[in-house]
Amino acid sequence: MAGPDPRSTAHDCATLCRDGCVLGEDCPHREAARQAVAFVMSTDWETLMRIAESKNLPKSSPQEEMDPLQFLENYRLGG
Repeated sequence: MAGPDPRSTAHDCATLCRDGCVLGEDCPHREAARQAVAFVMSTDWETLMRIAESKNLPKSSPQEEMDPLQFLENYRLGG
């Protein structure tokens, strides 16, 4: 019994990749993971903490809800 084909569009990472990614560079989630790591590595600690804290605040009304990427408008590289 060979099991499900990991290249199929119904690839279930939680089941098939328990011991590591079985697709390697062909993994559809690899690019998103790279972007997430790059974001965390290039964002200062205080900004990361503000983002995390904002996730625990009570939700405002829909018209007052803050854009989750709004902090990027004030973000400066190297500063």
